[in-house]
Amino acid sequence: MSAQAFPRDPLPPVAPKPLSVSQRGRSGMEILGSMQKFASGVLRQHAAETFFANDRAAKLNKAHIADKKPEKSVLRERIAEAKAICESDSIYRLERLVQRYVAEENYNRGIPAIEERREMFEPFVNSEATPAEGATLELNPELSEPKYWSATEWHLEPGGWEGYDLYPAVFAFTIGPKVFSLGGYAAVGVGDKIQEQRYQVARQFPKDSYQRIYEPGCGGFSTLGAVHRVFPEAELHGSDLSPSLLKGCYKMAGALGVPVHLKRTDSTKTGEADSSFDGVITYALHHEMPPKENKALFAEMFRILKPGGDIVISDPPPFRAVDLFHAVILDWDTDHREEPFFSATGESVLEDMLTEVGFENAEAYTIGSQGSYPWVTRARKPEAALN
Repeated sequence: MSAQAFPRDPLPPVAPKPLSVSQRGRSGMEILGSMQKFASGVLRQHAAETFFANDRAAKLNKAHIADKKPEKSVLRERIAEAKAICESDSIYRLERLVQRYVAEENYNRGIPAIEERREMFEPFVNSEATPAEGATLELNPELSEPKYWSATEWHLEPGGWEGYDLYPAVFAFTIGPKVFSLGGYAAVGVGDKIQEQRYQVARQFPKDSYQRIYEPGCGGFSTLGAVHRVFPEAELHGSDLSPSLLKGCYKMAGALGVPVHLKRTDSTKTGEADSSFDGVITYALHHEMPPKENKALFAEMFRILKPGGDIVISDPPPFRAVDLFHAVILDWDTDHREEPFFSATGESVLEDMLTEVGFENAEAYTIGSQGSYPWVTRARKPEAALN
């Protein structure tokens, strides 16, 4: 009998190959995550113990803790002296070396891991979004970016936010899940769950409901998504300078069925109408802006908020809110992790800046479970305010 008499059953359809990096790419990133966790969780603890065992360091720290609003010059002198004490300790130097190594290798390994499978990730990054009904996206290609933003390779990213066309995949499949998810970098503690922290920050809005909430410098969908969890009926708006981040935000929101309204614009000049929002939220934004730009942003948020509207801010804690060893750790990012405004923001008093542009009832506090991060600053536009 011919073979044709027993035709083969048709092969089952082949499932699409899941998006993933190679085993080599994955293991390379996992090593970095383990190194960062060990440095932050073990080496840093030893370095802190050595620091506080130093008599001079203990006296400096006591004065630092007692001084609730130190002059910037005094604060800089204390941090400089504390840094010198820290750098005399080999364990501290090793911990900082590992942190810098991981920060660089995130991209030295993450980009090749994605590039190795470009044919897989390029369609993912460039695929069209399926937005939720009513969602909008304005990319404004003619927008001129401020120099402080375009000239900085943030977090040591080669070329900055727009320096590699597949950065969304780098963060989604390498650095994000394998390194950042473990915590232990900058102000984020080991084991901290950043997504849960964003949700807790969104819960700091003092009212039970809001109609329209705006996030300047939104980047991706993470914070807007957290706001949606807390206020599912609120209309969500966001802006950013990065077109790739806005596209990713739009795509993620659409996949989750959340209508968002996104615009590529300078957050100090939003183009939104006066008194058109009743809530504003920012997350990890202000340490990436010069103080002058921060003040301009606060003034703009004051303008677009309705009288009685609330602003909720979360950023790394100011130096005055942490012990002196921790202040040295945070201050280090300015020169070693391409965060040019980290120190200037750490020296600032955001609640005073909010008050200066017209807000009232400004307050700052921590909601962190193992330290001062997340640090929250919030305020309200007076009911009788005129723009």
